[in-house]
Amino acid sequence: MSPEDRRRAQDAPIVPPAPGSVADLFAAALPDVEFVASQGLIDVILFVDRKDVHRVLERAKHDPKLGFEFLRNLTGMDYEEQGLEVVYHLYSFANKHNVTIRCKVPAADPVIASASDIWRAADWHEREARDMFGIVFEGHPNLVPLLLPDDMLDHFPLRKDNPLAPLEEWQGEMLGSAMGDAGHIPPGSGFEVEAAAAAEEA
Repeated sequence: MSPEDRRRAQDAPIVPPAPGSVADLFAAALPDVEFVASQGLIDVILFVDRKDVHRVLERAKHDPKLGFEFLRNLTGMDYEEQGLEVVYHLYSFANKHNVTIRCKVPAADPVIASASDIWRAADWHEREARDMFGIVFEGHPNLVPLLLPDDMLDHFPLRKDNPLAPLEEWQGEMLGSAMGDAGHIPPGSGFEVEAAAAAEEA
């Protein structure tokens, strides 16, 4: 998919959830918080402002009608010019319902309140999101690298502007003439792939 097609795919229409959905429970529990609700393939999706997200998450867990005691997943997304996003997937065992909460953060100021004081599982999820996207979770008790080396604080592998050329160069230096046998070689890498092509024909 080209970058242009990818951007178009991001602009999916907002489909309002059916009346009586979990979106209505959030609206009743937090009448002064503005959010946009959309029906996803499985979950109701709530788009929440960064200034409100910690309060929304806290209420999501502790309000009995919501009861989202389980943080299924927390991850980051990169929407390029539109900024970054933190996505929370929640489930309630007591009420048997799901919700996805999404919150945009600008790439120039990727700071958001930590949810580690609400769900202990957020601790490692947030460390991974910091490693991969450079999102800073304010209030996290130990926001140190989880997957990357301790000194790699300015390189975020899952951002779409992450340069791959230095990695390709390093792979080429390590593999030398065997680089052509390494599988898919990205266009523009500068490495010849005749050896791999000959092997496939044989």
